[in-house]
Amino acid sequence: MLLCIDIGNTNIVFGVFKEDKLLNSFRLETNYHKTIDEYGLKFIEMIKYMGHELKEIDGVVIASVVPQLDGIFAKMIGKYINLEPLFVNSGIKTGINVKIDSPKQLGADILVGAVAAVNKYMAPVIIIDMGTAITFTYVNVNKELLGGIIAPGIRTSYNSLIKKASRLEEVNIERPKSVVGKDTVSAIQSGMIFGTSALIDGLIKQLKKEKGECPVIITGGEARFILTALEEKAYYEEDLMLEGLKYIYYKNKKNSVNSEGKS
Repeated sequence: MLLCIDIGNTNIVFGVFKEDKLLNSFRLETNYHKTIDEYGLKFIEMIKYMGHELKEIDGVVIASVVPQLDGIFAKMIGKYINLEPLFVNSGIKTGINVKIDSPKQLGADILVGAVAAVNKYMAPVIIIDMGTAITFTYVNVNKELLGGIIAPGIRTSYNSLIKKASRLEEVNIERPKSVVGKDTVSAIQSGMIFGTSALIDGLIKQLKKEKGECPVIITGGEARFILTALEEKAYYEEDLMLEGLKYIYYKNKKNSVNSEGKS
C-alpha cells in the first residue's frame, strides 16, 4: 500500500492507496509542537481504525508547505514504518515543466495539484485550491506551469477582519438565505460565500480571457462551501492532492527502476 501525506498550514491529510484505489483518508490539524512519537502514535491509531497494519505500507510520498515539520515526518516514517519517504521537491519527476521565474519558490501543493489535474483532465487546465490561501494555477497545452494567483482563504481573511473589528463576531462558514444579510452573522456569511465566489468567478473569467478556454478544477477544504454559489463551471475534486501524490510516487518509482535496470 502507498501512504500519501499532504502537510498544509492548517491540516495534514493522509491517504492510503492500494494500487490505484484510495482506500481511505483522514486529516489532523497541523501542530508545529507535536513530537515524532505524538504524530506516530496518532498515525498508528488511524491506520488500525481503517483495518490495516503498518507493515502493509510499502511506500510513502509527502508534499509539504511547512518546512518545520519535514524532519519530524521523515523521522516518524523511518521510526514507525522503517521507510524513507519521497518528498515532492524541484528535483523529482512530475511530467510538468515549471516555467515561472523562481521555480524553487513553487509550493509543493501547487505542483502536486497540477500533476493530478493534468493526468485526469489533460491540459490546458486551471486548478483552484481553497485552504489557508486560495491559489489559482494555470498549465498550458504543453504541460507548462506558467504561474497563477494567490488570494487569502475564507477563514484567513475573515479571522483577520473579526480580530480587528470589535463589534463583529466569529461565525461558521455557511450559505445565508439571501445575499443581503439581515444581521451581523448572515452579513458576514454573505461576504464569505457570495464575496468569495464572486472573486473566484471573476478571476476565472480573467484567466480564460487571457489564456483561452479550459477546464477548471477546484479542490481544498473550503471549496465545498462555495461550489453552489459559483457561476463559472468547475469540477470538484476532493482528493486531488492525494491523487497527485500517487501519480508522482509511481512516476518516480518507475524511473528509478528503469535507471537501475540500465546500470
